[in-house]
Amino acid sequence: MNKFILFILFGFITLFSCKKDDIIVEPVNYTTGIFVVNQGPFQNGTGTITFRNEGDTIQDVFGRANPGKVLGNIAQSMIKFDNKYFIAVNNGAKIQVVNASDFTSVGVINGIDQPRYFCTDGKKLYVSAWGADAQSGVVHEIDVTNLKLLPAISVGDAPEQMLISSDKLYVPISSPYLGSSTKIAVIDIKTNKLIKYIVAGDSPSAIVQDKNNDIWVICSGNYNPDPLKTTNGSLHKITDDVAVSKYKLGIDARGLAVNATGDKLYFLQQDEVYVHDVSDAIFENESVADGYFNALAIQKSTNRLYLANAKDFQSPGEASFIHPETFQTGRFECGIIPGFFYFAE
Repeated sequence: MNKFILFILFGFITLFSCKKDDIIVEPVNYTTGIFVVNQGPFQNGTGTITFRNEGDTIQDVFGRANPGKVLGNIAQSMIKFDNKYFIAVNNGAKIQVVNASDFTSVGVINGIDQPRYFCTDGKKLYVSAWGADAQSGVVHEIDVTNLKLLPAISVGDAPEQMLISSDKLYVPISSPYLGSSTKIAVIDIKTNKLIKYIVAGDSPSAIVQDKNNDIWVICSGNYNPDPLKTTNGSLHKITDDVAVSKYKLGIDARGLAVNATGDKLYFLQQDEVYVHDVSDAIFENESVADGYFNALAIQKSTNRLYLANAKDFQSPGEASFIHPETFQTGRFECGIIPGFFYFAE
């Protein structure tokens, strides 16, 4: 047998000895960067997470780091705490926990019906949940060492995004389907006890704090199949746990973000992105972008406004950003139904 034939045989042996499972995935450090939580197809399939850093985009980072595993249906939100990422998987009734550096799974917290959003003061970590019927909402503190839920704090209806300020956890309580809620629960995080409710507009859903330490809440309005029974959204300023200002909005008001300097609020309403200066006594109805987006967020380090476009809700969506002052723009592809941004900085 001559050397040429031996060379060919060696090539075939090498080729067929390499299985698909032997493919080496280059390691990526996920400690810092931009994450987009993609809900995934409704009631089937799995949610995914898109990672963006220094112009590079990686899709489905959980599947990439955990071969053979899926995140679950529907991926709702995420947060970084104790060198781990906690990911709420709504329909999956669980919280997936991964290592912050390589995104490998370190555990799963089960037994939570329809988890929604996280909130932390750097010492404690909380998660809101709708409950199995989407109208018996609770808030849990998470034991991050043992990956367990601490006793539920009942708040009712459908709790959403949260905020911690002055040792109090503020929880907007949105309206369940065909129901009505106007409440923001206030929880003492030293005792994990519900201490009061603040009354705002129909279906409070998102909350931020401005440079003056005033709290702002957007209310989406109550949806009803009968358009005549659908109510308008509203924006409320809360000072010393009292709603002191109300701005009437249109229907389908949603999302709320505050810029890096804490003086401008951004939110979504129908097919527009609006801005409101916290010092304005009236709502100026100023739009900064056109289009239907189902999520927005501000990256504080760059002051960029990020917007999630689900497109047809069946194929890959898109994330775009605009800088409100420089008008610099950019975009990148995401998974199916991008619905939440998280900036690890």
